[in-house]
Amino acid sequence: MVAVAYVIAFSETGARLMERSFKKEVEALKLGDGETFRGEGILAVTKALLQAGVSYVGGYQGAPVSHLLDVMVDAEDLLADLGVHVETCTNEASAAAMLGG
Repeated sequence: MVAVAYVIAFSETGARLMERSFKKEVEALKLGDGETFRGEGILAVTKALLQAGVSYVGGYQGAPVSHLLDVMVDAEDLLADLGVHVETCTNEASAAAMLGG
């Protein structure tokens, strides 16, 4: 199951704006040794976390790095296959509490 949330906002002109989804771009996270990864900054950070062996990512909307959480949620199925647990939390305290188990 993949949970993708879009926040709908309105610009000053009243036009609807949506957060960007990274569903297509997360496929590049599967690249392995000897393959060249190309992606925008937040995808490169995600790839680096995977290569570093991160197994848990917790965060909440509104956090300074919530854009990273958006990518992680879009890649949740891939990350689960790699043994990475992604947890969307309601605030900083609940994200930190998940570290303790």
